[in-house]
Amino acid sequence: MEDLSQNTRIWNQFWNGITPETEIQKWDFYGLREWITKYSPRDGKVVEAGCGLGRYVFYLSKMGITIEGVDFDSATIRYLNSWKTENKLEGDFLTSDITKLPYPESSLSGYISLGVIEHFIEGPQRPLSEAYRVLRPGGVAIITTPSKSFSYYLQRIITEKSKSFVKKITNKNYKPRPFFQYFYSKNQLKKFVENTGFRVTKYKVCALIYSFFELGNNTGENIRNKSFAVWFSNKFENTKFFNIGASSVVIAIKVAEKMHCFICGDFSAGEDSLNKYDVPICKKCSYEDSSNYYCKNIAPKMNFPYLISPQVLQVEKRKCDYCKAEYYTHPIFEDYGFTKNCCEKCLKISKINIELTSEHIKPVWRMRNNIQR
Repeated sequence: MEDLSQNTRIWNQFWNGITPETEIQKWDFYGLREWITKYSPRDGKVVEAGCGLGRYVFYLSKMGITIEGVDFDSATIRYLNSWKTENKLEGDFLTSDITKLPYPESSLSGYISLGVIEHFIEGPQRPLSEAYRVLRPGGVAIITTPSKSFSYYLQRIITEKSKSFVKKITNKNYKPRPFFQYFYSKNQLKKFVENTGFRVTKYKVCALIYSFFELGNNTGENIRNKSFAVWFSNKFENTKFFNIGASSVVIAIKVAEKMHCFICGDFSAGEDSLNKYDVPICKKCSYEDSSNYYCKNIAPKMNFPYLISPQVLQVEKRKCDYCKAEYYTHPIFEDYGFTKNCCEKCLKISKINIELTSEHIKPVWRMRNNIQR
């Protein structure tokens, strides 16, 4: 079978004409922001392996997180480093094979992989093993893949019928498409990650609204205010119906008897802390309010309804709800995607951005071709 997934030409064609700005302003088009922002370590260095156009590298850098983006396409990396300088943003980008990352063993606090490991035709073992190698004890891996949503199964039924029809009228087998990606259920993804040595502390299927986008032939015409798709997604995203969503997500820890604390970074968190929390937390930080967001009974969720295709927020003066100082919203990041007003200085304070990402995410759904200014 022809393998297109590791072909730089294919990815160059995909990213052609697209900018980091439009990717950032799609916000929750793919969902999962509540997971990615909550579980990205605030201490140490984080890497996004297979960063694409770097939307989360730029965004998490705004929260004071030290993060680098890695991708195998050198042309994309050169463009991102140039775009970063032009727009006075933070975040570094490196060209590298994600199965051979340029980091020493046990050196990183976080590893982010968003829709990447499913593109390996032989399976995800090599990139997952490399993730385990580079993470330090207590390091957090945030890994997502496409899931077999209700839309996936419906399309598969249609495809199987098409194959049968082609064979019937031509007496020839249906020619298989070149390989591009797999779809992993949450249980399949969990098993792959655990087989690498990680301990999975949270796993789920999310992105219910994206399943409806797929069902609408990826046109977005069925994703409108007051449509059934939006009503259903708002009502059931945080219920048992999430199992028919479009993305599987896993939060995994590189476990050791002694680990780095997720909150302060000190090498003082015990393995027993994972009995209470999803991430390693030392005794000192267990008395901090921020630790409560990581208790095992607290699941990431969107706390507000989706805003569907709103116009991009124009720069305006606001007062920070935390320090009370006046500030201007950002021309690219708008209000940083939160329901509370927060200046850039306060956004970089861990205690504040943990609260924002746990309680105040404002879900915004935009397609890149309908972003209005």
